[in-house]
Amino acid sequence: MPFSNPQIVSAVLATVIAGCILLLVRRDYLIQRDAVKWLLLALAILLYGLNPGLNDIIGFELGISYPPIIPLLIGFAVVLIKLLLADIERARLQMSVTRLIQKVAILEAKIDDNNQHLKE
Repeated sequence: MPFSNPQIVSAVLATVIAGCILLLVRRDYLIQRDAVKWLLLALAILLYGLNPGLNDIIGFELGISYPPIIPLLIGFAVVLIKLLLADIERARLQMSVTRLIQKVAILEAKIDDNNQHLKE
């Protein structure tokens, strides 16, 4: 079965994404937990690109009359979930920073108090 041009492009794109992800993990720019998610995305691009009829099958099963919108909806949902997770992580880090600042302030107060006692 010969591949069409879009199938070849998606296969090359998925391969390049997977190669970049592995390179980023190897150089410690990306942690392994996140790399698994990105590699799954590359695999999905590869499978979806090599099987263009998959879009029509999914659209028919879900009752979607215009199947080409499915990848856009999935991408939009993934971006929204990623934004939500990023906000949750940012809030968690902000709370950690606030607690650390409070602990440092308490320790500085104790040091100042001890220095006061030593001078007396």
